[in-house]
Amino acid sequence: MATHQISASDFFRNIDARAMPRYTFGEASRYLGIPESTLRAWFVGMPYGKLPDQKWFSPFLVPASPDLLSFYDISSAHVLLAMKKKGVSQDDLRWIVEALRYDRRLDPRYPLLGRNFYLFGRRVVMKELGKRLTLSRRGIQLGMRQVIDRFLSRLELDKDKMPVRLSPLRTLRERGKGYIVIDPNLASGRPVVKGTGIAAEVIFRRKKSGESETRLAKDYRISRRAVKEAIKYFPERKAA
Repeated sequence: MATHQISASDFFRNIDARAMPRYTFGEASRYLGIPESTLRAWFVGMPYGKLPDQKWFSPFLVPASPDLLSFYDISSAHVLLAMKKKGVSQDDLRWIVEALRYDRRLDPRYPLLGRNFYLFGRRVVMKELGKRLTLSRRGIQLGMRQVIDRFLSRLELDKDKMPVRLSPLRTLRERGKGYIVIDPNLASGRPVVKGTGIAAEVIFRRKKSGESETRLAKDYRISRRAVKEAIKYFPERKAA
């Protein structure tokens, strides 16, 4: 009896690179501008408080693997960051995500992504915020839809409105589409200069070694603005 064998190349071709675990929590933290402790709390949970009264913060997003996040995972975190930037608490974020997950119109694994999130999810978010926020915190709701839409505009989407590229928005003051993008099919999913396969971190390291922005722009045939954005993308880490 003949068996059908799938070649390794066909097997990997059929895997969605966006769902593959690849980013450590430290990498995702740097790329998105989110504290690593916050990402861990969202995806794997974390202890908080001091012994003997220490408690456990349960996760409310599902990671691609226990130790690594996928492109879809960091895209979900990017959307959640919009609400965090507007001052929504961790407990309220959990409430919102769980409400989305139990909405049958949405994908329970990626409740913050996809066509139905665009159609229904944002309304669910506003509805749940209305339930959760006390009158003293109503100001959080003002402009929330606009902020969520700004973060969503940094996601390039396929026909099903699932993300294919992400240009992280790390502060509410940033404008435009961004020169640095994360594309799971380029540079192993590391941040690159938009429209190229040039890793942003390579530019950052060359500048750190003493090369000028003008030289880097000329070498890579990109604008000085793109060089500046690549350099700014990797802030110096504070000493422990």
